Amino acid sequence: GSISYDHPDPSIFLVLHSASAVEGVSNLDFVIFGPRILAMQDTFRPPWFHRNVASEFMGLIHGAYDAKADGFVPGGSSLHNCMSGHGPDAATFDKASNADLSKADVITDTMAFMFESRGVIRPTDQALEADFRQREYQQCWQGLQRHFAGR
Repeated sequence: GSISYDHPDPSIFLVLHSASAVEGVSNLDFVIFGPRILAMQDTFRPPWFHRNVASEFMGLIHGAYDAKADGFVPGGSSLHNCMSGHGPDAATFDKASNADLSKADVITDTMAFMFESRGVIRPTDQALEADFRQREYQQCWQGLQRHFAGR
């Protein structure tokens, strides 16, 4: 992954990897997002909006996470199963879109992790029914404005 231009590919933070029988497809990858410096130029620094064939389960251990600084608290987690679109919340998008890219983002107070799997991750009934579950999680994207005109 590039560290000069574009958002760095999460694979540069890979800690553990479980290969599958299919070349290029992992059973499971474990990634740690610790303190780091984002110095990319002329680009959008947070993780962009995307969907992928892997399922992503993320958790925040300490500090803040750069893609959802206002809505992701320590002890919290998120699950985006395969082909579920996801990306930064509206406030993070606006801040990053107007950032001064001549200065690096020095992220010091964070420790997040991600499990990425080719399998679908199915939450337990206990997790789905938990009182502390963010039932309106998708609202974090409601403030996004359209910046692209269709043809």
